[in-house]
Order: sequence, then C-alpha cells, then structure tokens
Amino acid sequence: MGLQDFLARFMKKVKIGTTESVVIEIPAELYYKEMAIYTARSYIANAISMCEMRVFENEKRVKNLDYYRLNIAPNKNENSNYFWHKVIRKMFENKEGALVVEIHGELHCAESFSVREERPILGNLFDGVVLEGGFQLKKIFRAEDVYLFKMEDESVRNLVDGIYEDYGKMLRAAARAFRDTNGRKYKLKVDAVKAGDEEFEKDFKEVISKNIKDYMEKEYATYVEYDGEELVEDNNGKDAKTADDMIKLRKDIFEIVGQAFKIPSTLMTGNVTSLKEVCDVFLTFAVDPFANVITKTLNKRATFQNYEKGNYYKCYSGNIKHRDIFDVAPNADKLIGASVLNTDEVREELEKEPLNEPWSKKYRITKNYGSVESQTNITEGGEGDV
Repeated sequence: MGLQDFLARFMKKVKIGTTESVVIEIPAELYYKEMAIYTARSYIANAISMCEMRVFENEKRVKNLDYYRLNIAPNKNENSNYFWHKVIRKMFENKEGALVVEIHGELHCAESFSVREERPILGNLFDGVVLEGGFQLKKIFRAEDVYLFKMEDESVRNLVDGIYEDYGKMLRAAARAFRDTNGRKYKLKVDAVKAGDEEFEKDFKEVISKNIKDYMEKEYATYVEYDGEELVEDNNGKDAKTADDMIKLRKDIFEIVGQAFKIPSTLMTGNVTSLKEVCDVFLTFAVDPFANVITKTLNKRATFQNYEKGNYYKCYSGNIKHRDIFDVAPNADKLIGASVLNTDEVREELEKEPLNEPWSKKYRITKNYGSVESQTNITEGGEGDV
C-alpha cells in the first residue's frame, strides 16, 4: 500500500456541482499510528527489494531464468522492486500471508485469496486467487504449487494495537489541552435590556454572530461594536501551551512501532547518529528474519531432491549497506589472503563485474598470494607455481 492508498482509507469524496473535493477527517492518534507502521514497513520493504535472490545449481551460483524472475522481472507488468514491496506489504496486511503463484513461468503476488481446504497431511488447497487489476483465477492451487510467504501467527499490527491503546488516549488528551489553552475565546457583554429584546435576538443571530466569527477567523477583519455591547477576550487565567506534549507522544508512538518491528528508534524518528551501528542492528533484527522466511519459502517449493543436489535459493542481504571501495580494501585483502573468497567473488560483493579469468577464480593464501594448491605442494615437498 502506497502513501496515497494509506490516505485514501480515511478520505471521503464530496461532489459539489462539477467539482470534486476531498475532505479528510483523520483522528490524530490513528494517523500517527498508521504513519509509523507505514514507515516501518517501508524500511523493511525497501531493504528486501535491495537483496539479491541468489540461485545455486550444484552448489555454484548461476544466473538463469529463475534468477531473472526473482531479481529483474517477475512478470511482464512488474519489476522485482515493485514485486517484493507487494510481497512484504501482504505479509503484514494478511494474517494468511502473501501468496505468489506461477503462471506460464511468471510470478504473480495475489491481491487476495482463500484457503479452500486445510489438509495437514496432503497440503492445503487455495482458490479465489485475485491478481492485480481484479483478475480472478479459476484454478485451485495446491500447497506445493505456490509460494506462501508468512510471518508468525500474531501479526505485528495486533501487537502494536495492544501497546498503543493508552497512547491514543494520551494523545487525544494532549490535543484537547492544546486547543483549550491556545484557542482564542471571546465574551460579548450586552445590556440587560437588549438581552431580553426579541428583535435584538434576531439581529444577533443573523448579523452580530457572523461579524464575530469573521473577526475571529480572518487575518484582517473589523468588528463593529454597537452601543451597549463590549467584546472582550477571555483568557480564563490559562497559560498558553506548546505542542511539546503532542510531539513527545508522537515520538513515543514511532518508537513503540519501531520496537515491534525490531527497527532502531533512531531510524524510526530520523535522528540517526551512528549510521553503521544502526544499520547493523536494523539488518540483523528487522531485515534478516524476512530474508530467512523468503529463503526457506523458495527452497520449500524447490523440493528436497533438488536441495540435496545443491540446487537452492538464498535471499542475500549483504549488499544492502553502502560500501566505500577504499574503506573495505584492507578486509578484501584479508579475505583473499585467507582463501575465504577469490578475486571474482570479492568483486561481485563490491558490485563489480567479475574478471572471469583463470587466475581470478583461484583461491589464494598469504605468502605472496600463491595458490592454495602450490602452497600445499610446497608443504608436502612438491614444487609449486608461486
């Protein structure tokens, strides 16, 4: 759901003649909660859409049609960024999860679906699958034919609702206090004789009340004061309040939602100081659980037989963080020198094209970066190719 869809949930359209106007009436506490949830979900969806869905065949990474569908274009109408955003949104909105079906080799995330039959042994059946644009599929899908991305049974939204209830009351109270103390109020003093005059009552309703209203609301206005009348402002001894209480409560709501989503509070409120530390916490506790669900769901449909042969998928979140090539150079040197990665693999981690040369695919160890094989031969008394 985009921001426009979020606001549309609270909008009422009113037609006046040929002009269409939009009237928005959103309780402040509901607006802040929805906006906080939207913010948290967007962070996670943006991160997942930046992940690389890696495909392995015989334990080696490949870029085949599956890779193209998962990372570039799942179907003719969507790119992978939009597709994974939708999957994450459905995982939050629907307690049944996000259902992805394969049609003619293309992947589609269902807007809605039904569990036709729960079958603990044979696997569930799904029907009523509606795709984007309202197109409904008549096919009945088996559990092994779909991807069902699902969070834990208790959704984050239910958790937030329970924690948030008291804060909603506090926010309403703060808003009332702000209006009561900061709103301008007036008293109109009139002679006792006029107060009982029927003609005056009529004039007051039609003329004077409008005069007072215009005077209070317009930036530039003149109030005509008649004989026997006096318009005075009523402060009632109250000190003007600032919006600090509401700002603090709003901050608390964003922090509570952030805790439910496992997102650092500084990231939720936009007050980031230590970017590296915040990103590490965000990736570890907020993003990686979703990446793990995606990995396991993709592999579940791939079947055990394929998995056993080294054919599997992995949602890789390591390339989300921005890396400065000069900052990571010492660590890259150590990774190559310890035979953890070869040159091409390091280049791919840095989002550089692999060289695809025989020497760039070799694993090396320290001591002049000789190949692992040559160092092994030297240790055993053989000749190496250092």
